[in-house]
Amino acid sequence: MEGKKLELMDDEELFERFKNNEDADAFSVIYDRYSKKVFAYCLRTFNDRERAKDIFQRVFTSVIDKKDTFKGGSFIAWLMIITRNYCLLEKRNKIYYEEIKDDYLDSSTSEKNDFMLNEYVRKQIDNLPVDYRELIKLRYYDDFSYKEIADIKELSMAQVKIKIFRAKKILMKALMPLKESIL
Repeated sequence: MEGKKLELMDDEELFERFKNNEDADAFSVIYDRYSKKVFAYCLRTFNDRERAKDIFQRVFTSVIDKKDTFKGGSFIAWLMIITRNYCLLEKRNKIYYEEIKDDYLDSSTSEKNDFMLNEYVRKQIDNLPVDYRELIKLRYYDDFSYKEIADIKELSMAQVKIKIFRAKKILMKALMPLKESIL
């Protein structure tokens, strides 16, 4: 370890050691430094401890899974951008869910109906043709841009937009009986 204690290393050096599999304890030091800050950010964003814990776990899982995407610069900036993006994604998913719920359910809907709606929508997504299902999940669950999806799937951006449009059309058609049965 070159005689330098992990606790005395800067974030970037620690993360490089972790990224290069030189020292597994380096990540623990980073986690100890920033876990409270990340959790506090999530908690402030949602004011809900359980949601904050969920996002917090996703952030650190993502940091580990995507460690190779860190190309240098400020580690804390990179970490907080990931944190912010997961919080925004969660908020957007909630807003998207609320819009669907408002479109298909009245305000007296119970939590049981909310659960049933979630399950029904999830089932309809799972019933989509594989290529449509993957695109919907990349776009709305993983928050990839159309350009990123085009790169991942090796399609043109126009093809991605058309397929996502068609998938949403199929989903809306599949959700129509639910709307009619509730109203």
